[in-house]
Amino acid sequence: MKKLRFTSWLLMGLCLTFLWACTTSLNSFASADIHLREHLLPQIKLESQLITDTAAYNVVIPPITDSVPDPNTFPLYGAKPSNDPNIVYLEIYSSAEKANGERQDERWLVDVAEKYNQQKQKLKSGQVIQVGIRNIPSGLAAQILTARKGKPAGYTPATAMWLELLKAEGLPLRDIAPALVSNQAIFAVQPQVYKELAQGGEVTFDSLMDAILAGKISVGYSNPYIASSALNFLHSLLWRSAGRTQDSKPLTIAELESPQINSAFSTFQKQIALTTPTYLDLKQIWIRNPQKFQAIVMAYQSYVNLKKQPEFAQLAYVPFGMPENSPLAGFEWNTASEQEALSKFAEFATSAPMQKLAEQQGYEQTKYLQQGQFPPMPSGEVLKAAQSFWKQRKDGGRTVYMELVVDTSGSMQRNNRLGAVQEALRFASQQINRDNQIGLVSFSDRATRWLTLAPFNELEQKRLFVAINRLRPDGETALYDGLAVGLADLMEKKKIDPNGQFYLLLLTDGERTKGIRFREIKDVIEQSGVRVYPIAYGEVNQQELAAIASIREGSVYQGTPEKVQVLLKDLFQTNL
Repeated sequence: MKKLRFTSWLLMGLCLTFLWACTTSLNSFASADIHLREHLLPQIKLESQLITDTAAYNVVIPPITDSVPDPNTFPLYGAKPSNDPNIVYLEIYSSAEKANGERQDERWLVDVAEKYNQQKQKLKSGQVIQVGIRNIPSGLAAQILTARKGKPAGYTPATAMWLELLKAEGLPLRDIAPALVSNQAIFAVQPQVYKELAQGGEVTFDSLMDAILAGKISVGYSNPYIASSALNFLHSLLWRSAGRTQDSKPLTIAELESPQINSAFSTFQKQIALTTPTYLDLKQIWIRNPQKFQAIVMAYQSYVNLKKQPEFAQLAYVPFGMPENSPLAGFEWNTASEQEALSKFAEFATSAPMQKLAEQQGYEQTKYLQQGQFPPMPSGEVLKAAQSFWKQRKDGGRTVYMELVVDTSGSMQRNNRLGAVQEALRFASQQINRDNQIGLVSFSDRATRWLTLAPFNELEQKRLFVAINRLRPDGETALYDGLAVGLADLMEKKKIDPNGQFYLLLLTDGERTKGIRFREIKDVIEQSGVRVYPIAYGEVNQQELAAIASIREGSVYQGTPEKVQVLLKDLFQTNL
């Protein structure tokens, strides 16, 4: 009887402990850390396969050639390529804000091409002109063109700065039209912030920058290797910091080493709440959480459409930098027929009806554009140096910690999924700034720790290469076991360095089939101080990955074996 009574009390105690664990509110980093270590990690089967110094020392890292995306993996709208000799086909690479056929407010050039194709305009030769619009972010298109991996008939980035970068890379261009549509770079600013700065007057770029540098405003920003407005702002900040607003002379490469520029840039970076690959990513995060940023860098046309949403109806803006007027350029490989066809298409795009269509989608010849008081156009060499400057100093003196949590379940052997991820990780490792820290955890039936967080150097890069090479696909998908182990490592570092930046990149090609569940770790993610980037790499639970991302105001990134290398490069470049 005593034994039975003792067993009953024991069971009751276990039940109460379980109920406590399930119902206790995790409302702080400390409580989340305790719950993770005392209640979740003990449930997880963790294997250690740490790479020894000896194994790492013996690795020779092969030369890694730069890789750019295949342009054919990006959406193509309008006409498709044709072998008909009676047709002159133009494929034009276009910046994303005007070439997204899936969004009504970002498809102006797609609409123009479709209307133009319907007219079946002819060249003097009698050939019919047909236009296809390839939606590729300006910076990625510039990388494709620099690598000579694509040969479109035309290229229309958001700003002419990308054309200067192409000239610096030795790519001859043919001017077709200096501007297809009116646009500009801006800071979109929360109304209460703008009102405090205005004090009855107009907020200028200088007064806004003074407030940011004084630590009064947190900012959302994007990657200047990809996003036009981010590149435009980077140049504007550096040009202003060099004191060039006084004499309007161009920024020079030598000035990037000056103490005043380095001090201003470092101060600005400390006010960055989040950096994303593109400003369209940033805008979507702001839409989900209007309180996330006090200001973000974006394009005016996108701002106009954002204001249509009730939460942003009172949003204000501050213009800056060079115009973003979507120039159209051709190339030395164009035929005479293609050159003539490009000119005819540009004439149609800039016609009054098409410009009226542009106004309906948010494009406007603003007062700022009419005044024409812009910084001088920088050379491509200066812009390349500015991008490198940003990459080397973007962390603002803070250490970045990133845990790579990679699915190695059996399904990852399909279509070379894991092989593509391994190649992508090797390539992306070139984007890691020295002394930032990166760890690697995989998960299948169980979680496996391969690499602990440590300052990145040549030995750590070799260690990472060994770990990557040893990954093998097998077993089930203990997704949240791997996530929990990665979180635990990052949270341990956060105790030591609370001012660091903490990221977890979660790549999976399937749903959780084993181990702890999302609901058990959800509150831990929320209180961890770690931003989780889920990458959907196959037949995944999109709703659950979106829930993970939204906890820390992130986005789900879509990956495929064909695109994962570019995706990881962009994420590493932006965050590491």
